[in-house]
Amino acid sequence: MTAQTFIFCLGATKAGTSWLFDYLSKHRECHLPAMKELHYFDALEHGTGDFYRKQAQARLEAARKDKPTAWQKRLIADLERWLAVFDGKTRDDAAYMRYVQDGGAKARVIGDFTPAYGLLKEKSLKTMAALTDKVRFVYLMRDPVDRIWSNIRMMAGVDGAALDAKVDGVLNGTAENILDRSNYRRTLNRLTRAIPREALHIEFYERLFTPAAIERLCAFLGITPQPAAFDRVVHQSVAADLPMGQRAQLQAALKPQYNFVEKFMGELPPEWTQKMVSA
Repeated sequence: MTAQTFIFCLGATKAGTSWLFDYLSKHRECHLPAMKELHYFDALEHGTGDFYRKQAQARLEAARKDKPTAWQKRLIADLERWLAVFDGKTRDDAAYMRYVQDGGAKARVIGDFTPAYGLLKEKSLKTMAALTDKVRFVYLMRDPVDRIWSNIRMMAGVDGAALDAKVDGVLNGTAENILDRSNYRRTLNRLTRAIPREALHIEFYERLFTPAAIERLCAFLGITPQPAAFDRVVHQSVAADLPMGQRAQLQAALKPQYNFVEKFMGELPPEWTQKMVSA
């Protein structure tokens, strides 16, 4: 049997990771835990394990309240197992690997979809790359302004004052977590120093939902493309228009990210440039 490929999808947040997780979870040649976002490596690096354990426990309690579907039963089992495997602070890569591999012995691809891994330092990324003989990383990028606006809407809903406050926080540098997740320059620089370039697959959110993008991804992972539900929306943020003035301000603040992506990728996708506000 060909060695399994271990995939890490590490962001960016609000750039299609949930949709891609859904696609690969249903792919006949893949096996992923029902629990997206294990937060194993970031909990170890940042000391945030207690927070994520509480999140998992709350999710488990919520799942137990309703009459579970077949998928929810699997999610409940995976959550229970993960809470037993990882205490949030003790490193045990062998136990982590057994958890991810469990039930997927015949799969060609297994893995962990945790967008927060995009914030990890090189040391952690190198550790992840050395977990097995065949580790692959997938990084999705979305127009930086659109990604931030979607992130803000997810957090603030339709409250106009809250939306404005979040935008102001990004502009004055106090909304560090939102800004960090649009720091493509830092993430890609760390990744390319930590892993071979051929082990990294980059896709634009704006092109993800197409047969061509799926063919590129499946070729990278060594699996057969299968039909995708391109019209399926996963975790959509509340609809709200970004005022042109705020778009221009955010675009100016994020100019270093646009410049880096253009240099790194050779060009900016038209889907980004056509939304830009002229100075």
